[in-house]
Amino acid sequence: MIDLKKLKGADLSTELCGVKLQSPFILSSGPLTYAAEGMIRAHEAGCGAVVTKTIRHEAAINPVHHIGKINNDSLINCEKWADSPAEVWFEREIPMAKKAGCVVIASVGHTFPEAHDLVKPCEDAGADFIELVSYKEETLLPMLETTLKQVKIPVLCKLSGNWPDPVGTAKKCLEMGAAGITAIDSIGPTLKIDIKKAKPEMMGGDGYGWLSGGAIRPIALRINSEIARLGCDNLVGTGGVTCAEDAVEYLMVGCNAIGVHSIAVLKGVEYFEKLNRDLAILLEQLGYKDIPSVRGVALPNFPTAETVAELEFNYEPDYAPCQQACPAGVDVPLYLDQIRKGQYVDAYNTVSVANPFPAICGRVCDHPCEGQCRRATVDDALQIRLLKRAAADKTFASFGDELPIPAVLPSNGKNVAIVGAGPAGLSAAYYLAKKGYSVKVLEALPIAGGMLAVGIPDYRLPKDPMNREIARLERMGVEIRTGVKVGLDVTMEELKKSYDSVLVAVGAHGDSKLGIVGEDLPGVIPGVTYLRDVNLGRAGGFHGKKVVVVGGGNVAIDAARSALRMGAEEVNIVYRRTEAEMPAYAEEVAHAKEEGVKFTFLAGPSKIEANGNGLKFFYDPMKLGEADASGRKKPVKTGEAAVAIDTDYVIVAAGQVVDAPFMPEVKDAAKGVSAEAGVFVAGDCATGPASVIKAIAAGREAAASIDQYLGGDGKVMDSYGSDRSRAVDITIADGGTKRAEAKFLPLDKSVPGFAEVELGLDDKDAEDEANRCLHCGCTNCQRCVAACSYKARTLNFPIMTVDKDLCRHCGACVSVCPTGALTAKVVNPRVGTQSDGH
Repeated sequence: MIDLKKLKGADLSTELCGVKLQSPFILSSGPLTYAAEGMIRAHEAGCGAVVTKTIRHEAAINPVHHIGKINNDSLINCEKWADSPAEVWFEREIPMAKKAGCVVIASVGHTFPEAHDLVKPCEDAGADFIELVSYKEETLLPMLETTLKQVKIPVLCKLSGNWPDPVGTAKKCLEMGAAGITAIDSIGPTLKIDIKKAKPEMMGGDGYGWLSGGAIRPIALRINSEIARLGCDNLVGTGGVTCAEDAVEYLMVGCNAIGVHSIAVLKGVEYFEKLNRDLAILLEQLGYKDIPSVRGVALPNFPTAETVAELEFNYEPDYAPCQQACPAGVDVPLYLDQIRKGQYVDAYNTVSVANPFPAICGRVCDHPCEGQCRRATVDDALQIRLLKRAAADKTFASFGDELPIPAVLPSNGKNVAIVGAGPAGLSAAYYLAKKGYSVKVLEALPIAGGMLAVGIPDYRLPKDPMNREIARLERMGVEIRTGVKVGLDVTMEELKKSYDSVLVAVGAHGDSKLGIVGEDLPGVIPGVTYLRDVNLGRAGGFHGKKVVVVGGGNVAIDAARSALRMGAEEVNIVYRRTEAEMPAYAEEVAHAKEEGVKFTFLAGPSKIEANGNGLKFFYDPMKLGEADASGRKKPVKTGEAAVAIDTDYVIVAAGQVVDAPFMPEVKDAAKGVSAEAGVFVAGDCATGPASVIKAIAAGREAAASIDQYLGGDGKVMDSYGSDRSRAVDITIADGGTKRAEAKFLPLDKSVPGFAEVELGLDDKDAEDEANRCLHCGCTNCQRCVAACSYKARTLNFPIMTVDKDLCRHCGACVSVCPTGALTAKVVNPRVGTQSDGH
């Protein structure tokens, strides 16, 4: 069963007629809602509500066969209403679905007598809504009238796109008192011929069927938009939703919820899990935090007159959304293409062009690239992070400690000091060393790596791959001195005098305070400090002890999982918001749960008291209020009494701070420029705590600024040196393919101890996974050229030209581009008339 609270992205909860739904997706009436079992499966897959098969006086007897496939996303059917008697629905199906937690919408039709007789028993059986279904407009209103007299639950009226005026009918229903509208039902009658048998495929009396699925979405979307513009407050958009993008369209035209059925028949009820995951991520990417914030945003933008405009085209032959999403700009399609061919060392070198630490990021990157992977529109996003790791692991196997290094220019006679051997500082050192600078890195800790070394436990990032990639920098000439504290062993003034430039790249190694009574008691341990002690081998054990961890970020999760490995009997993470708001990576939260970490949500730290040899941790029960500056809902006290937890230790993981008194004023964080001439900044100290890949990107930008300051051209990245394959044959199996999953250490071997938990992909899985890449960017397919009726476009890859005198700005070329390499934006819009050629 999917846990929607664990989804990363926007909050998908919504309301329909005041009833709370866990997600906007509703399993519409159809073959999957044949009985309680089908509805329960849909609920467990993430549906906010389920609609029964249409309940009538008599059970239906369906012809065989009565459902056929149209293309890949639509159905034709001559299926009738429920094939169980009404009494079965009242006595078994509805009560059973309700008991399992479903929000149940009872579909009743198709005549006045049936509405009169059946709606009240549906309500008595526990239904949350009545949905009235009729074959004719003139029947629906009398059905609504009798229903409203009998039930107190909300009544929805389902409309058909076949009717002459469904929008007018919706207006009448709302005026009569309907709580909301469902639009639309299947379109028909339609026909499909079995060409092998030369007869209609449907086995109903006339051979006709009703069309549902993707084919009817444009019709349904138009009708829903018009009903929403009537002022309908509760609208269920139904018809042709096949992916998250389709769902967003319905939400943007004013729907509260989205009915889905045909695609679930074609792909299985479990497809709702993907729809929910994809929708949460997509809404967040589009800038929407929840369903209310996106609902109806397109309605004010409907034109009131025809618009004439020009299109300004943009052609990017190598554009790939995964590469755009990567803070370091790694050419993902290129190294996936190399893995596809078994060229792992080449893939490692390709990653290294923009990211010097493929093995490290292959383990701990937050992989924003996967959130933009276009393969997700087909089935599942690629395992880009794990493929990066596969390239690194295979390269390690081939080269051992002598990893391949890039070409290093001869010494240019200039030297740079870098304060901090974390990902930002080491990244800058890599790029500066390549350009011939003498680079010395000063690290206060006894080991290099910064937060990579002392903030991430070995079960996620073992020391061996990290040390190998750091040693690669030393083989390039970078000198790393550990145990050197700036301000104590050497001053900033001394560094500025001794070096041509200084980069401050200090990580956020300090701990934030909770600001509560008892925080300084023995047994209360700062989270970042605790992880540092664990990684340096100087943390004490928790054998048989209870531990409370305060916080919801990755430090909290790492501290909790480390405490288990240090022998704790019980570990409880206490967080003031819900799981949905946790900034920690969802996969890390899931692993923590599997290992036995407990979670207490909506719990705000109150105070800590000594309790004999242990502690008593108090928290205030919280609820979520309005959104704060982070976009997450702010936790506020409920007013209930504080709750106490008996524990032996409390680990406070409430945030990280930079502790660097010598830190210069930041002038331009993006370029790593400080207010002091010759002094630059990068990483956490410049931007606040951020991801590893962002720190790496920041180090490279700072290196470019230093190079430019010292007389260079500011270009520190090499070219990739090779091109990826074009027009690769991508075979997409019917229904798509599942992405490869990493293998994991068995639970009985992962706790206790700090052995690496995630084991990566084997060779076959890696190459199969790389084969799933759609190779975004121009594939030289020439579809844009063929689509232009005016012969205005020429593509001599990678050069595209447009004859502006011939171009009519129709956009056909953009519409047929399969990869998004060709886009266009509207320029110079003006109100047009028929004389403008429209």
